[in-house]
Amino acid sequence: MQAKKSSPGRGGIVAAAARQFSEHGINGTSLQQIADAAGVTKAAVYHHYRSKNDIVRAVLAPALDDLSAIVRRARQHATAGAQVESAVIGLADHTIANRQLWALLMQDPAAADLIHTDPDGQAVFASLRDVLTGPTSDPAGTIAVSMFLWGLTAPFLDPRLAADVDDETLRGAIVAAGRRLLEPDLRPMSSPAAAGG
Repeated sequence: MQAKKSSPGRGGIVAAAARQFSEHGINGTSLQQIADAAGVTKAAVYHHYRSKNDIVRAVLAPALDDLSAIVRRARQHATAGAQVESAVIGLADHTIANRQLWALLMQDPAAADLIHTDPDGQAVFASLRDVLTGPTSDPAGTIAVSMFLWGLTAPFLDPRLAADVDDETLRGAIVAAGRRLLEPDLRPMSSPAAAGG
């Protein structure tokens, strides 16, 4: 008698969905594909999630939680410059650790649409932009922030960099690029705590 295969539960479905979304895109992935990849029936997927959008939200939730944590850590610093520095370093670390998810988040139109219509997603990105632009926002600063955020995925979409550049080199380059782009909004760091990042 063959042993019954245990159900992967919500976590297994989300992990399978993330792999399928990365490979086929959100719109190119069906609930049946997610079920097959998770080793369950489509009915089992529906038992945990009412729709594909709910699964997409579950896939993106850890990234949004991490971004919220980056904002919270940045806001603990006393100066605008230290807040920007903290956010840039946090985003570099997060992007490298979650390169496939970032590519999905920033490149897949379905993910972008969901983020723009989801109140939690809107709030996270609005607070992140607020920290990066600082208290005195002007058009040039806003454009620089947009370029930095959208540019975070570029190294992971370039096959030359994906194959040849190690994580530490890439991290340093992302942080340096963020500093250059956002330099007009940086303020001197006035305390050791602010300089700690």
